[in-house]
Amino acid sequence: MTGYFPTRGGERAAMIGVEAQRRLSELAAEALNAVAQGLPSGAEAEIYLSRGSERGVDLKEGRVETIQESWDAGMGLRVIHGGRLGFASAAGLDLEDLRRLLRQALDQIPFSAPDPYRALPSRPEPGQAVPGLPETLNDASLFNDPLEAQLPRLLAMEKAALGGDSKVRRILHSGYGESRHEVAIFNTRGLSTCESATHCSVGLAAIAESPGQVQVGGGSYSSCFYSDLDFERAARDAAFRAGALLDAKKMPTARRHILFDPWAAGEFLDLVAGALSSEQVQRGKSLFRGKMGLRVANPLVHLVDDPHRPRATGSTAFDDEGLPTRRKVMVEAGILKEFFYDTYTAGKDARSSNGSAGRPSYRGTPSPSPSNFFMEPGRSTREKIIADTKDGLLVLEVMGMHTADPISGEFSVGVSGIAVEGGRLTHGVRGAMLAGNILELLDRVDAVADDLTFYGRIATPTFRVADMMVA
Repeated sequence: MTGYFPTRGGERAAMIGVEAQRRLSELAAEALNAVAQGLPSGAEAEIYLSRGSERGVDLKEGRVETIQESWDAGMGLRVIHGGRLGFASAAGLDLEDLRRLLRQALDQIPFSAPDPYRALPSRPEPGQAVPGLPETLNDASLFNDPLEAQLPRLLAMEKAALGGDSKVRRILHSGYGESRHEVAIFNTRGLSTCESATHCSVGLAAIAESPGQVQVGGGSYSSCFYSDLDFERAARDAAFRAGALLDAKKMPTARRHILFDPWAAGEFLDLVAGALSSEQVQRGKSLFRGKMGLRVANPLVHLVDDPHRPRATGSTAFDDEGLPTRRKVMVEAGILKEFFYDTYTAGKDARSSNGSAGRPSYRGTPSPSPSNFFMEPGRSTREKIIADTKDGLLVLEVMGMHTADPISGEFSVGVSGIAVEGGRLTHGVRGAMLAGNILELLDRVDAVADDLTFYGRIATPTFRVADMMVA
């Protein structure tokens, strides 16, 4: 890797502030100019530059196990000529590598099938920036103190977890991490954007024990800002999940109400987010194909994607093609209203992108993706929904969600949780199977709590689904 990051000893000087962002902009402009000079007539090009650093500390049973620091930088080059695509990427930000990347991308062009919808986005209209959003994505306090400064808070979090449930006997591990990242996207159609963000997270795993049994429960929290991290809540969650499943029993096979804890519900909502990708819909690989404008859920269900949510880890003013992002209501009162679109899939549907292009890294090309995707909270409390449930299961863990069919929506997964009997949480449940269909599940939502909880970029409140088969 070449000189846009310092040596390890001077890493803290390589910061993502206004000046560093400006320098990446200049580098992207220089890179695009160099590429443009080598393009054949009629070809378009896009430069995607990325750099960032991360570090973290992990404790195992109260002692420091690892302290890690790393940094990364790279560039991706996309060339489109006559509807044909060439793409190449390289680690580092050395402009000397651009000649090689351009040759690689151009060499791919003859072997790429022409596609009339393949194009780069044009520069957006002025005035589409989101006032104040960049300030909510960058925490200047990160990377200022040594990682060892986190040890007292991590140890206090472990102590809180040990005191959260008498059955919690020890802490398996805990940890803290922080990162910062910046991106510049320039193309030959006049588009140029730059953006930076920070991220930090904390988590732990607690072990509860009873004679002959051991149960592990986890808790975590993440944000763009350190001051938002809730160490105590992570401790409470870990202790609750570990202790609740000790001495668990099997449930008799029956149809009953299912209450989804936000931790577990995210597994289902993640599948829904993938099915809302216009790319999957166009390929015939989505359960929402042909359902635009139709009711796909109970009217209590509102699904939103909000890239402008302050301090949220998925927030961004621009997508990974450089287009402005916007808040999108995907499902409103149970009615399917929107899919995630990038420039390519939008062209196939004769519409404009809604700023939903995402990339795994500089090594990949864009595709439709969510930002901060969540189910809007209701007005009831979690406690009231539990009290109103005569026979149910509060699901805390889901196993095997990757086996669900994204086309039909059919799923059969293992679940663990707590039985709800007569409006009270009674005993742990393990080894249960929950089977059904995602559309059926969404249609049978009959109560939504007010406890919206984000785990990364996916969030739900506690919600209840009526009459599902539990075996």
